Amino acid sequence: MKQDRRFFIKSIGLLGATSVIGKNVVGEVHVEKSEFNFLATPYVQNMTSKSVTICCILSKNCLAWLEVLDSDGKVSELVYEVEDGMRNANARLYKFRVEHRGQDFKYRIAAKEVTQFDPYKIVYAEEIRSNEYQTDLPFNNHKDCQVLILNDIHEDVDSYSYLYNKSSLAKKDLVILNGDSFHHVVTESDLTDKLLTPISKLFAAEAPFVMVRGNHETRGKLSRDFKRYFDYPTGKFYYSFSLGSIFWIILDGGEDKPDSHEVYGGTVDYDMYRKEQREWLKLVMKSEEKKKAKHTVVINHIPFFHSDDWHGTLHNRECFHDVLQSNKVDVLISGHTHQYGFYEPDNYHNYYVIIGGGPKEGKRTLVDVKSAGAKLDITLMRDDGEVIGRVKKG
Repeated sequence: MKQDRRFFIKSIGLLGATSVIGKNVVGEVHVEKSEFNFLATPYVQNMTSKSVTICCILSKNCLAWLEVLDSDGKVSELVYEVEDGMRNANARLYKFRVEHRGQDFKYRIAAKEVTQFDPYKIVYAEEIRSNEYQTDLPFNNHKDCQVLILNDIHEDVDSYSYLYNKSSLAKKDLVILNGDSFHHVVTESDLTDKLLTPISKLFAAEAPFVMVRGNHETRGKLSRDFKRYFDYPTGKFYYSFSLGSIFWIILDGGEDKPDSHEVYGGTVDYDMYRKEQREWLKLVMKSEEKKKAKHTVVINHIPFFHSDDWHGTLHNRECFHDVLQSNKVDVLISGHTHQYGFYEPDNYHNYYVIIGGGPKEGKRTLVDVKSAGAKLDITLMRDDGEVIGRVKKG
């Protein structure tokens, strides 16, 4: 394991810990104020050619809906979260699937508190509304795209705005958070205070982002409920999609230690999970969507090469590397090591390997990805603006 990362983990009390991951506490939340309010600004997820998901979290159980607004600010459409004929109600977490019709739209979230939810009587109290927001969605997704990739923020929330504004991209069609946004996830306030609130104020109420699970997101009471707070296309942490001329593959590298390690207390099976992804990955590589794409970019928090010799690294390599090697992949973008690196194709891998840095000033990095037709331009940049490496194709 890289020395810098080992020291960092030790400093936050994670190296050599013997505590067992406890029973999941669904929806655990600490709210200082008792009033009914939004715990985080609404945030955009999972855009497709037809629709997009907007999520929100409230402080009390309620009935919530999304209001699409016209140019005059009047409500033109109400959107509820509906399943099996029932609107989501008496809940705090909501995911609204909105048909965008190929255009940006203005919206706000409305909710009314539920004070009684009995079989034959439902009573509401206060009604509230969020601020109004205007989406900024990537509609030109068959021609070009601009994507910002950040990794290993580790709860240094000021880094989101600093690195976002340091990016050279004129427009961020998508932001990918490539793992380890957290030290661990124990309560809902970890998500709201250390991720959702800062990025939603910055961009996520208007433009979509992808939350890639790093090994630190697998730790803590809320880790088994973590996925509920985001909207993944297949309900899995691993999936693929097209944006610009790029076919994007998101992998979930799992944990870095063996499944038998004492810190997991017999509660994990990442080896089998990675093998499951391997079979999926082989099928994805043969898909028509992959064949039509000009370029292929793979995202995985744990790099396969130029890292350490821990179990997670080696098993990721065993499961994924040969599939990438034989299927014309342009680049693998990772983090995890807290030491940035840019590695050209060599005798070990025929694709570029880009590794983002750690959370400390001077070690932080960002990756700007631009595609336009056959052209691909990927830049790994340090937080002072220095370019570490660049991929240019086409």
